[in-house]
Amino acid sequence: MGRCKEYVRAVILFGALLVACSGSAGADRGDAPSATPLLRSSETAVGATTAPCERTTAHDASGVITANGVVGVIGDTVTPSATALNEPLVIVRRGTGERDRVNMRFDVIGQSAPAKWVAYGVTAHPRPNPWGQFAFEAGWKPIGFAGSCWRLFIDDADSGLVLEVGP
Repeated sequence: MGRCKEYVRAVILFGALLVACSGSAGADRGDAPSATPLLRSSETAVGATTAPCERTTAHDASGVITANGVVGVIGDTVTPSATALNEPLVIVRRGTGERDRVNMRFDVIGQSAPAKWVAYGVTAHPRPNPWGQFAFEAGWKPIGFAGSCWRLFIDDADSGLVLEVGP
């Protein structure tokens, strides 16, 4: 009976993920996000993490949060899940020009969300920042699961950035 509940819970959470990722925010920001289910019979329940999220907090001299000096976040690397639906996640990359496009993939850290990863494309738009005139507004919505932790990859390269969605 317990194993059946785990499977039902995984199906329900995966359905919720699909609904959350199919909203209108993706329509103007690029391709629809995609994800894979996280739970397997040998794993613990969704929401259980093995360690606290160690999000990236290091700023460069210009105030951009970055781990490698090439890709960064304007603002913060944490957001409450309650506002994830409406808050932009602003990503900058050195040398970005107007209408440049990147493929973003967010890999879950631990077992903190009902997906192993979420991926979608984003196009740069004018948004002056310390690294240039253009930025990618990715949005928190597709990864907005309370208590989740994510590692960001840009065009399959690890940015070193770790993002956290709070309770």
